[in-house]
Amino acid sequence: MGYITKVGSFWGMLPETSGRVFWVANADSYTVEGRSYPASDDNDGLSPERAFRTIDYAVGQTTASVGDVIVLLPGVHTVTATVTLDVAGITITGIPGSGTREADRGPGASERCRSQITTSETTGNIFTFTAAGDDVEIAFLHFNLITGGEGIRIVLGADRPFIHDCTFANVGAASTSSECIHFSSSTTGSVSGAVIRNCYFLTTLNQGPAIRALGTVYGLKIESSTFELRGAEAWDDAIEILDAGSLGTLIRDCDFQEPTSVTTVITNCIDTTGVTVDGATHIYRCYFTGDAKVGVNSSATVDILVSNCWSAGTTAGRNNVNAAA
Repeated sequence: MGYITKVGSFWGMLPETSGRVFWVANADSYTVEGRSYPASDDNDGLSPERAFRTIDYAVGQTTASVGDVIVLLPGVHTVTATVTLDVAGITITGIPGSGTREADRGPGASERCRSQITTSETTGNIFTFTAAGDDVEIAFLHFNLITGGEGIRIVLGADRPFIHDCTFANVGAASTSSECIHFSSSTTGSVSGAVIRNCYFLTTLNQGPAIRALGTVYGLKIESSTFELRGAEAWDDAIEILDAGSLGTLIRDCDFQEPTSVTTVITNCIDTTGVTVDGATHIYRCYFTGDAKVGVNSSATVDILVSNCWSAGTTAGRNNVNAAA
């Protein structure tokens, strides 16, 4: 086994941290640097050749707010139940592919992440952020969603989640309950300071939104990400921000891509209907490509600020912004 900081491998590029680094394998037997090792939750998980077997167990070994990191080794990690992220300040990262990291705009396809994650449940979420899980970071993972399930659910009270350089494939049977990132609704509470950056979202049918905020979000940032429809059905919404009290949402440098067909469209690229505070949503430098009916849909023009956004299509009847007067 080479030194963990050796030049030329991922081991020397781990997030800088003063915490511990835990490793998780995707199978009972796995290979690192040409050697095979057995994965087990009886291992200590502190080196690539002594990896844990399950992500949930690894989360349980971390300590809150000291910078602990969980690395998912290459391959498909299949969870059997929702992994609850209830430890503050931890990072879960996969192994990046060869694409540019932290680029101006996110990856244009799902092949960039070598660590993948899915679930064997018939319904359910892969990750759930709880109110105890502030400041959790997810990076360099490819999510394979199941029909009717969610990739990441963020419960109100889970502040400052950071999701970046991830890719999401929402390509099962059509289901409006299939959502990549979901901020749950509640009569009380909110999520503050969430950042979603450099991510890629693919859907092939009329699934649920890639990002949906039913509850109150303050200061949500969605940056440098790609939302692609690649299929034979219209997709209702790519992004939904729907709670009346949400404030400070910033969506910038995002691409919305679809086939050049008048029937296969993203009906609303960004839907903020229901957000009724003046200037609550700012949208800058976004591209609405193909023949999307509406780039931005809102309850009233005073509720959104839109600047330097572009649209391109082959048919008439498209709008950059659709809002009540």
